[in-house]
Amino acid sequence: MTESAIRERIQSIPDPCSLATGVPLGIGEMGLIESVVNHAGKVTVRLHITSPMCMMAAYFMREVEQRLQGQEGVESVHVEFDHDLKWTPRDIQPEARERLAARRITMLGGRLLPRAESSVSGG
Repeated sequence: MTESAIRERIQSIPDPCSLATGVPLGIGEMGLIESVVNHAGKVTVRLHITSPMCMMAAYFMREVEQRLQGQEGVESVHVEFDHDLKWTPRDIQPEARERLAARRITMLGGRLLPRAESSVSGG
């Protein structure tokens, strides 16, 4: 299984913080997938977390493992987390930020979202 195929398979895992806002985003849209490596069937997925208070590590591990286990070319799955908190709301894909802004959502993962940069001129 290629690394891009692995990303494709896991990117739609729902992020619980976004689910709580009513604007569900996948971990791909959230910018939470830091890296994916498949070395001879041993897959390592490294994820960002949005907050030091994030209690969803076990959920993310289970979801990634369930989506990848048993796939051709995958012998084992290991999920790691970035505890340095490199993720920021700017990592959210622009289209997803626009959907959040349209619902007037200003915080996600305990962090203030950047203002949506409108591509439409007012007038």
